[in-house]
Amino acid sequence: MRKTLVIVGHPKLRGGSIANQIIVDALAEAGAEIRDLGAHYPDYKIDVSAEQAALVAADQIILQFPLYWYSVPAILKAWIDQVLTYGFAYGSTGKALHGKALYLSLTTGGPAEAYQPEGYNRFTLDALLTPLRQTAHLCGMTYEAPVISNGMIYMPGVSEAAALDALKASALDHAARLKAALSA
Repeated sequence: MRKTLVIVGHPKLRGGSIANQIIVDALAEAGAEIRDLGAHYPDYKIDVSAEQAALVAADQIILQFPLYWYSVPAILKAWIDQVLTYGFAYGSTGKALHGKALYLSLTTGGPAEAYQPEGYNRFTLDALLTPLRQTAHLCGMTYEAPVISNGMIYMPGVSEAAALDALKASALDHAARLKAALSA
């Protein structure tokens, strides 16, 4: 695997997400560098220099996150705003990310059918991800096909035990699809 950097945008990965944690753990086992924003920056005071250095050292970058309100969680949005700056990521001298591959790896709680024009959420995930696709373009990155898993929700005390097993299997499948995409 080329040098892979995973930017985890889940605000509470450990103890807050079974699916995202399984995906991230699988990527770490495959040799990816993991930067857990929620753990590193619970106060949202991001070390811009460290994050930019990690990006420069990577060949391929994964943004790993659960879809929150049709977008990325606030910690990931803060990271984007603070780290992908003019002169570094874009602009006449902002070439640091040119040619690097960007993968979006995301989970949703709702089923795939909900993300259709006639579905509950009225928009496709491709439409909802347009700002991130444009961010990749602006930064000169190659926007790779997103790896998405829908229906990734488990509620302790509400969901049946079989639902937890199904969630874990889906998360492992997601990680396998992502690793396959990285190796292609």
